[in-house]
Amino acid sequence: MKAIYTKVHQTIMDVWRYDIKSDYNHHFLFKEDTLKNAMYHHIRNRLGDTFMKDNNLAIFTEYYIETNQKIDLVVVKIDVDKAKNNYLGNCVEEIIAIVEMKYKGSSVSEKHFINDVEKILVFTNQFTSEATKFFLAFIREKYFLADEVTNFLSFYEGFPSGRIVELLSYGSLEEDDMVWKVFEP
Repeated sequence: MKAIYTKVHQTIMDVWRYDIKSDYNHHFLFKEDTLKNAMYHHIRNRLGDTFMKDNNLAIFTEYYIETNQKIDLVVVKIDVDKAKNNYLGNCVEEIIAIVEMKYKGSSVSEKHFINDVEKILVFTNQFTSEATKFFLAFIREKYFLADEVTNFLSFYEGFPSGRIVELLSYGSLEEDDMVWKVFEP
């Protein structure tokens, strides 16, 4: 199972580095909903139907959990026998990846991003399986000098090491272009 988790987690990072970056550069993304759609599309294409079927995986957007909170995107393992006669949302055996996304312009307060960081930190206490990895996928259409850029996770201490990944895009004043990074503390 570890190989499956690793492949899913690596795929999400590759989708960010290559596919989402390309979509952004080709003007295919418009706000957060198209970012969610693109993430779903590219994750599913990169994993492939055969891999997903063979491992009983599914990808859901707008996934509600027991606390009535909504997660932007999850990759889950499904109990296929249970799914034959039950509501699919009740057939999740395991959550492999949780992705919270934000796509905001330059004039938006950082509070919107910080809210998602805090949401993910709460989720790390709710979903304690080592198989579950948490991703913060942030497009910030704001330009910075290199020494001004900070990762949102750098403001927090005590979060579970190796379980949260920050996928960050921002404008670089030096490069006059968007920068796409993966930050794994």
